[in-house]
Amino acid sequence: MDDPAVTSVPQSPDSGSRADSVVRQFVEHWGMMARAWGINPTMGELFALLYITGTDWTAEELRSWLHVSRGNVSMNLRELLAWGVVRKLHRPGERRELYRAETEVWTLFRRILKERKRRELDPTLTVLNLIFRLSESEPALQDLKSRVEPLRQFFGLIDAMAIRLLSLDPREMADLGEFLSDNDLHRPSGQAPVDQT
Repeated sequence: MDDPAVTSVPQSPDSGSRADSVVRQFVEHWGMMARAWGINPTMGELFALLYITGTDWTAEELRSWLHVSRGNVSMNLRELLAWGVVRKLHRPGERRELYRAETEVWTLFRRILKERKRRELDPTLTVLNLIFRLSESEPALQDLKSRVEPLRQFFGLIDAMAIRLLSLDPREMADLGEFLSDNDLHRPSGQAPVDQT
């Protein structure tokens, strides 16, 4: 490929090289994570393969490497494009469409956070707010109000945090990363944070 920083495309997941073994392990793990998050495993595997190799792939190359159907690849590439974590490329003189993963981690985080907020958090808050408003005007629903309100407050806090994170510019993101690193990442695994009070 044109970019000397990218790795070469593994020819087959069965070729047996050490690099292919590491790539396969990474891809399989992302497939398992996707399943745990309620996402199609192939979607996770496609993103992982594009990300870890750092190069451009055709849909056919992806299909061949993952041993999945063309329809499965096509459907999940469309979803990855919709999430904004993969982009489609065209090279001059080539008719084939190429796919490349976004590799800037903060950009990935923001795009995934924005999409999950839209798909999951916003609808949940809509339902909780509706039940809360109904329970305020109907005495028979007061028991529901007492159970829904803590959830509504919690999800409202998560929503406010998501909005704040999505509004940060790259410099503020870097500052946040340094803050978290100074406070948490240098602590040995399993050690509780020190109480500053």
